[in-house]
Amino acid sequence: MDKSGYQATILYVICHMGLIFFLYPSDLFTAMDMGHWIGIGISYALHTAALYVYLKGLTWTAQKNVVDMFRSIGTFFAWLLLIPVFFYFGIAIIITLRAYSEMLTLVFLSSTPLWAIQLLLIGIAFLMAWQGMASMARTGVLLVILFSFPILFVLCLSFQNVDWYYLLPIIDREQTFHFLIKPDFLVSLFVYAGGFFFLGLLPPSIHISLKKMMLGCLLLLPMFLLSVYLPLLTFGQTTAELYEFPMLMTIDTVNITWLLFDRITIFFLLSLMAFALLYLGVTLWILLTLTKRAIPVIPNLYLLIVLTAGLFAISMAIPNWDFLKKLQGWIIPLRMYIFLIVPLITFIIGWRHKHKASRTTEVT
Repeated sequence: MDKSGYQATILYVICHMGLIFFLYPSDLFTAMDMGHWIGIGISYALHTAALYVYLKGLTWTAQKNVVDMFRSIGTFFAWLLLIPVFFYFGIAIIITLRAYSEMLTLVFLSSTPLWAIQLLLIGIAFLMAWQGMASMARTGVLLVILFSFPILFVLCLSFQNVDWYYLLPIIDREQTFHFLIKPDFLVSLFVYAGGFFFLGLLPPSIHISLKKMMLGCLLLLPMFLLSVYLPLLTFGQTTAELYEFPMLMTIDTVNITWLLFDRITIFFLLSLMAFALLYLGVTLWILLTLTKRAIPVIPNLYLLIVLTAGLFAISMAIPNWDFLKKLQGWIIPLRMYIFLIVPLITFIIGWRHKHKASRTTEVT
């Protein structure tokens, strides 16, 4: 039993670290020509507010389970709110699975069939989800111990080819906030949305500390900035926006003769893939938990097999990368619902529960 709150915080940080450096920069480069720190700052501020509101709503209830909270206002209404959550996380797994398989093929598995890589990734996620959240929480602690230093080491080396001239202009004098409604910017919110929903489903054995969680959120801010500004300072906006994976291309330019590995890109990719696999496992566990609450008579293993097989089949049906990008655009409404509406609903239900309990105490 973890009463310190560290395991929940580490899981939260890892789930975001597995996404930040791969999918985020290219979307932001497409959405903005300059002043990228403004887009990062606005997104991060919304994420911090949503996380705080969500956790505050959870702490005000006795159950500390988002499904039970929603069911307290009516079973039908609860599932009406949670069905979009289920579909969003299902599509999130499909997008992540296919995107990371394409990336692995591009970097160092060019002769391996795409289906084999996807099967391996979803198989590992299946094993993680099958073992349960307590096992994944302990795995998260181990991954941080093993891979934190290598990742920080590679990030420091990535400054080798930066040109600080590309930092200017810091802001456009005619800067507007029109980018906030651009599809590419809304797609970039993928790394901010949904990475904290699992906190509302954690078992009682894993404690959530609001203070430690906000500290973990603060630790993510430099990662968001580095994921965008390292490619920007290396290639410039015009070149960086041409790459699907700008961060990988940035690391590939680093020339270190004394290192054991010929390409530190592989070193960096494998380190972060461990985090991405844990994200897939956690997200698959979310789907399993929601499905189990809806259909309690079917054993967990059977539900998990059906979910895994279905997600793998759908990911294989995606014809190409362009369709994957379109799919990311299609789920923007679901993404905004998960990102903004679900934390707000959780906060309101928690606030009502708190005041109802206060009135009951006063009466007695």
